[in-house]
Amino acid sequence: MRTHVQLYTKRMNRKAQLQIMENIFVILIIFIILFIAFIFIIRSQRSKQLDKLEEQKNLELIQKAQILNFLPEMQCSDNNVIKPDCYDILKIEAFKETIEKEKLFYRSLLGYVRLDVVKYDPSPEINKEIETWNLYDNPKQEERGYSEIHYPVLLRDVRNNRDYFGVIYLGVYE
Repeated sequence: MRTHVQLYTKRMNRKAQLQIMENIFVILIIFIILFIAFIFIIRSQRSKQLDKLEEQKNLELIQKAQILNFLPEMQCSDNNVIKPDCYDILKIEAFKETIEKEKLFYRSLLGYVRLDVVKYDPSPEINKEIETWNLYDNPKQEERGYSEIHYPVLLRDVRNNRDYFGVIYLGVYE
């Protein structure tokens, strides 16, 4: 027959086993909660990094547009007064030849961009391209994307003393 001591020890062993199982479940639940929190933090950090990367791409695009706006090689000028958002067609054609001769200088200045200037017919009834100049195209070997900005400009033809509507397409390779 069993003694009271044996019954008491058996009950205590069961109680101890239950307490150990409770502790294991509590620890397991804590680990699950920590794992979920860790995943949440990593995803939020990744989202912030992607936002910063997108912001840097946009800033680079704006920076290249500003560099282009201040290139004296293409801007219109009357009596040494530079007109904003005005480009001389003769200077654009000369600039295209200059870029081909001075590739290293313009690669360091412009980087990995594509630069196109499009001249449109000035009459309101017709909306067609008259002429397109692909001034510069320097793609990366491993292209991962392309961001483009286009903005309207005035194109001055000093040969015919005429102004045209133009659009500059500036794309940055990523």
